[in-house]
Amino acid sequence: MEGAKSIILERKGEKDGFAERFGKVFPNGSLIFIEGKEGTGKSIFCQRFCYSLLKNNSSCSYVSTQFTIKSFLRQTASVGYDVRKFLMTGKLLFVSTEVTLAETLPRKTFLEGLITGRKLFDPDIIFIDSLSTLLKDSLNTENLNDLTSFFNRLTGCGKIIFITANPTEWPEEIHNTFRMITTIHFRTSRETAPGIGIVYNMYLEKFNGARFKYDPVTRFSVRPGVGLIIESSGAAF
Repeated sequence: MEGAKSIILERKGEKDGFAERFGKVFPNGSLIFIEGKEGTGKSIFCQRFCYSLLKNNSSCSYVSTQFTIKSFLRQTASVGYDVRKFLMTGKLLFVSTEVTLAETLPRKTFLEGLITGRKLFDPDIIFIDSLSTLLKDSLNTENLNDLTSFFNRLTGCGKIIFITANPTEWPEEIHNTFRMITTIHFRTSRETAPGIGIVYNMYLEKFNGARFKYDPVTRFSVRPGVGLIIESSGAAF
């Protein structure tokens, strides 16, 4: 679709159902915020979105504070989102901040390192997982505008930016700012359901400029070799 990127994922001729729940496409120029506490599924959704966008002919960069390139490839392959061929063909640029930044720069300089890392922002779509981990020692209320203005310039050029954040890792004021300025706002949650036990939910809190209908809540789980599964449907793809 013109002016948007498809997140539809088909494998063996069948769709996994997540695209239809999340509006099918993300408009160009979107800033997408995925928030949640540790262990609630932020990264697996980034991997799912990245994989589908790559499969639909977009180029992506992926900045990770958790994985090295080796562990990222192992992780994505283990859940059925194998991105090795996209990395080898140059459609995916992967950067581990623990390797590229942590070894050479103090953490208080990470904001400057991110903004000046021009190659990271060449692809159509940029993932930063997680922004709160990366910038917890360098981002504050005084320089927050520098970052938001930078993101605004990128989205103004049609880039799509995914950022994840743990609300416990940085000041509430900064977290609330991203809640307000983002185009699309997801929230992952680990909850206890009566009669069921522990469940994982993805809440779609806001979707400005949606082209198709979307669901506000999706219950999910993760299956090795398969990836994300919609629990309410009882179907796995």
